[in-house]
Amino acid sequence: MNFEENIQKLSFQIAERKNHITNEEMTKHALIIPFLQVLGFDVFNPLEIKSEYNADFGKKKGEKVDYAIFKDDKPIIFIEAKSVNENINGHDAQLSRYFNTAPEVKLAILTNGIQYKFFTDLNFDNIMDENPFIQLDITNLSDSDIEVLSKFKKESFEKDELLKYAEELVYTSNLNDKLNELFKNPSDDFIRYLIKDFSDTRVTVNVVDRFRPIVKKAISNAILDIVSQGLYQQNTNLENTKVDDESNELVVENTKKIKIKQEIVTTKEELSSFNFIRAILSAEGKDISTLNYKDTINYFNITNNTNWFLRFNFENEKKKYVITKIPYETVKSLIYNYDAEKISKCKEGSKIYIDSIDDLKGLEGFKYIVTKCYEDSY
Repeated sequence: MNFEENIQKLSFQIAERKNHITNEEMTKHALIIPFLQVLGFDVFNPLEIKSEYNADFGKKKGEKVDYAIFKDDKPIIFIEAKSVNENINGHDAQLSRYFNTAPEVKLAILTNGIQYKFFTDLNFDNIMDENPFIQLDITNLSDSDIEVLSKFKKESFEKDELLKYAEELVYTSNLNDKLNELFKNPSDDFIRYLIKDFSDTRVTVNVVDRFRPIVKKAISNAILDIVSQGLYQQNTNLENTKVDDESNELVVENTKKIKIKQEIVTTKEELSSFNFIRAILSAEGKDISTLNYKDTINYFNITNNTNWFLRFNFENEKKKYVITKIPYETVKSLIYNYDAEKISKCKEGSKIYIDSIDDLKGLEGFKYIVTKCYEDSY
């Protein structure tokens, strides 16, 4: 399996294990060490990873960081571990002390085996930044999370490139926040800058206030034009674009999709459900090369060779559900704690009501349902 498949498999395994872990040592052995192994590190080789690594700071002696990852006989990453049941947000300062003791260490990770916070020293050399450059949940990985983690693989680890990437992530995120705020609430200076070239009127406070709603509308229109043009150019070049006459929608698989009269946006929750199903099938040893998804107005479909075998609906916050092709009686016997009903339009189908995709993680019965639906889709 490639890295993406391995990390998704681990994601699924951790979701299953987490409720059975009660302390920090169990967290290390069941959650964190497997994570390091997926990254390609030999956890049993002290030339690569040293546990309880000395990190004395000033007069304070006996300070030890849980793990130090080595390359070329020098520490390159510090990892501070907490119990899976512990909130890691209050432990940044502890990791910062360790970080400051080793000038050669430029990367630090704080984790409870589920939540991971990645730090560096962009603001001041050898002083850990107050905020992480990335924070993720290993049981709910997005494609961008997997891309970040792939840069920490032993085989491709390059400190300078990773620091440059971290810098780009931080600045891009900050600029994105700034632009979002600027576009939602344009400042007086920004409005003056926009209108100065086409208005001979002296730009007073009253003029700025008069133009504010006009500028907001113009920004919205400009963004819509840019998105529409980008999607149009992309759609005209895609071979997997097709028109569904029944729903009168334009579907572009694995990209943003648009409906002629209503926009389709693939949400993070929908992508999380796809990654969850993919992780289950990968852990069961299934060939997932033909696994895909198709987003429509009514359903988020998990497909195999274009044939759907599971459908999710997350549109109604109070009534989310998943549709399977498994008989109702079988579903109720497998996951009896959840409300389910027969599907009248499907000869042998059922609908399972959930609060979120997390409800289904770790359920052996649902693993069987997914695997059976996938096998029957051939």
